[in-house]
Amino acid sequence: MIRVGVGGRRAGLWLVLAGLAGLVAAVVTVRAAADPAPAGRMVVARQAIAPGLLIDAATASAALVVVPVPDDLGLAGVLTDPDEALGRRIVVPVSSGEPLTQASLGGAPGVGPAPLEPGQRAVPVPLSAAGGAGLVTGARVDVVASTGEGLAGRTAIVVGDAEVLAVAASPSPDGVGTSGEALLRVSAPQALRITAALNFAREVRLLIRPADEVGTTGPREVAAP
Repeated sequence: MIRVGVGGRRAGLWLVLAGLAGLVAAVVTVRAAADPAPAGRMVVARQAIAPGLLIDAATASAALVVVPVPDDLGLAGVLTDPDEALGRRIVVPVSSGEPLTQASLGGAPGVGPAPLEPGQRAVPVPLSAAGGAGLVTGARVDVVASTGEGLAGRTAIVVGDAEVLAVAASPSPDGVGTSGEALLRVSAPQALRITAALNFAREVRLLIRPADEVGTTGPREVAAP
């Protein structure tokens, strides 16, 4: 009669475990071969992107990355190639790792604001200057500044008929109303006038123009009441 020692039983156990491990590896390999690799792609932000950023080739390379996704996700409006964003401007905050969409660029091509032309600037103005009025992308506004006090006070239209490129609103820290900025398209000299008004005027307001007054000019300056 042959007796199998403890060492022999242990060796047999290891052989069984090795066989099971090989079987599991084979099953995983077969499944991996059967499941095709993701065929889709999606553009996401490498880092947080603030509203107003114009996407050019350098910005696209630094701030955007393409990641693989399942081909059958069916996500509408998601960009699949950074070239789709070239020449367009971010209109809402985009978080790091967030997909870049047509909505974050102001809509499909031809719908959102056109890129800045030579000589133009994008100037942020606090939404508090709108006095609670609902600003939307594409609206036209007059930028009005008030200076002085009492009878010496003056109110002037600093820039008339400025286009709203983007509106970035968020709840205010105190929970009352909203805070944020409106991004305006203006010329370089107008950008300096708005910046000076924001820095030195007693109050700056954004007055929304009705559609039938877009492109017209108004009074340049009026005395305070």
